[in-house]
Amino acid sequence: MTRPENPRDVIVIGAGPAGATAAAVLARRGCDVALYDAARYPRDVPCAGWLSAMALPVLQRIGVKLDGALSDPSDIGTFHNADVTKAATPKFAAPPGYLIDRATLDQRIATAAVDAGATFHDNTRVADIALGESTVAVTPQNAEPEAAKLLVLAAGRSTPLIERLRLPRGLLPAGWWAAQVEVQSESSEPTVGIVLGLDDAGGFGVIATAHGRGTISVHTSADRSSVVATLTTLCKNALDQGLIKDDIAPTAARATPIPTPAEVALAMDSHVAKRTLVIGDAGGFVAATSGEGIYPAMWSAHIAADVIHEALQSTSPQDVLMQFDTRWRTEMADHLKPPNTDTQYILPLVFSNQPVADRMGAAFFAGENI
Repeated sequence: MTRPENPRDVIVIGAGPAGATAAAVLARRGCDVALYDAARYPRDVPCAGWLSAMALPVLQRIGVKLDGALSDPSDIGTFHNADVTKAATPKFAAPPGYLIDRATLDQRIATAAVDAGATFHDNTRVADIALGESTVAVTPQNAEPEAAKLLVLAAGRSTPLIERLRLPRGLLPAGWWAAQVEVQSESSEPTVGIVLGLDDAGGFGVIATAHGRGTISVHTSADRSSVVATLTTLCKNALDQGLIKDDIAPTAARATPIPTPAEVALAMDSHVAKRTLVIGDAGGFVAATSGEGIYPAMWSAHIAADVIHEALQSTSPQDVLMQFDTRWRTEMADHLKPPNTDTQYILPLVFSNQPVADRMGAAFFAGENI
C-alpha cells in the first residue's frame, strides 16, 4: 500500500473492460497504476455475448490476445420481429461483430494491464474513497488506505462509491432496464439475433448463442415491472419458433431486472469529480441503439487515459481533467445516442425492404444512426 505522502499516479476501481483498459493504457505509458475489483478473477460472467468489431483495434493496441476468445461471426446480425415469426439478415461489408466468451475476454484485458505493469488487486472490495486536495485515498475492506494522485471509477452503474464523488443526484439520471436468462440452443453455430419492437418504449431483445449455449436478454426504457414479463414472453416465442430447445420461461420469470446505463452518458452534465473521472457503465457509456457496452466502455477508457496522462504532467491537473467531458462528447456522442428516426414506424420495413434492414444493421452493429 502507498502512503498519502508517497501516492501512486492512478488508482482504477473496477477491472471490467473499461477499468482494465484504462489501467493497461496508463501502465504502458509508464504510470504507477493500481487496479481493484471486488470479484475474484477469472470472474463468472454470462457464457455468451457479442462484441462490436470496432473493439478489435482497441484490444490489439493494449496487447490483448484474441485467439480463442472470439467465435466465428458467420451468422451474427439477424433481426427478428417481436414474436420471432419473421427474420431479416442485413448485409455488411465486413463482419460487424463477434460472439465472445466474456469471462475469457475480461481476464485477458486484466492480464494485459498486469503485463503492462499495473498492480492488480482482485477479490478486493473498495469500501470507501476520500477526495482530497492533492490526493485521493482508497480504503479496501480489511486493509489500509492507499493513495493516488488521480482516480478512475469504473465499477459499474450500481456502485455505491459514485455517491462519494459528490456529483449532484440530478447528474445521475435513470437509464434502461434489462433482464436476462441463460439458454441452450439447438444450433452449435454462433449466432446473435436482435428482436425488434418488443414494446412501445423501443425495447429490444438479444438472443446470443455459441456452441449450444448462450443468453436471452431484453432491454427497455419501460417501467421496471414490465421487464421480466417481456423476457418471459420472448423465451416462450423463441421456443415456439425453434430458436431454443428448452422451456426456460419459468426461469426467465424469476429473473431480476437490473438498471442499465443506455442514454445516461449523454444526459449527465459531467463525468469529472475532484481528481476523478467516471467511465464505462458507471458513466453510462453504452450504445443506446443496441445496448452494446464493451466497445464504448473501452473507448471511454482510452480517452480518459489520454486526459489523465496529460493531467499527471500538469501543474493544474483538475483543469486538464475537465477536458474529458468535451473530448468524449466530441468523439463518442453520435455512437451513443438513440436513433433519430421513429423506429416503430420503420420496423415493418426491416422484414420487407433490404436497404432498410441494412440501415438498421448499421445502427445496431456499427453504431451508426438510422
